[in-house]
Amino acid sequence: MTDQPKLKLDTLKLYFGEPYTIHTPSKDIIVYQPTIGDIMEFGEERFYSMANVFIANSTMYRLQLWDLGIDWNDVSDYQIFSMLVTNLKPEDTKPLFGDIDFTTFNLYSKQISSEDGEIQEELVLYSPELDIEINEQVHAQMSLYIRTILNIFPKVEKAKGKTTKQWIIEEERQKQKKNKEEQSSSLLPLISACLNHPGFKYKKNELKEVGIIEFMDSVQRLQIYESTTALLKGAYSGFMDTSKVDKEEFNFMREIKHNKK
Repeated sequence: MTDQPKLKLDTLKLYFGEPYTIHTPSKDIIVYQPTIGDIMEFGEERFYSMANVFIANSTMYRLQLWDLGIDWNDVSDYQIFSMLVTNLKPEDTKPLFGDIDFTTFNLYSKQISSEDGEIQEELVLYSPELDIEINEQVHAQMSLYIRTILNIFPKVEKAKGKTTKQWIIEEERQKQKKNKEEQSSSLLPLISACLNHPGFKYKKNELKEVGIIEFMDSVQRLQIYESTTALLKGAYSGFMDTSKVDKEEFNFMREIKHNKK
């Protein structure tokens, strides 16, 4: 496994919905940002199921891996991605990747040279038909972009000891069973809450044209505004000791922090 460089995104371009270009060892990959209307037309459940392939880590699929006799602690994000992505047809990934056909990718062994000149073997996904290579670094960029626009940063949970792992797996099994029984829309509660908030500026018929990251940003900004307003009221009332509160918490225009791992 190669060392991962620190990745950064142009957040201003993200907000305005511009496509994201990922430079690969071969051809570039363009990732598009869907609007709320795009996701609704495509099918919300279908869209998030597809997106999960690109944002997934081993913790998200630990139950499935365990049932296959694989310990999720020993699997990398890139390995999870490699297992899943080649099952996605162009019509499955169109909202994010246009006409890229991920079924044409296969794993190939590639020789790379480390900084000290040592030759190492690396497994990469490559499509001879498209002449596109997706290595760990490319996948990391894809994953970061999609996690950011959807504001989904999956938690990482490692475990040691067979008993601990079995306990976690059984808990996960019960959790997934409950979630399946209570399956509902992820976006609808957010949309409903925002439309009923006096500070939300979009009307229902306008939301279809709003990019997903612009909408998620609005959701978070409203939460920050409300918490900041409550904090200020508490401070001015004299019933709250704000001496230990970070002064940045009083600024509703502060930068939104994502829960990146």
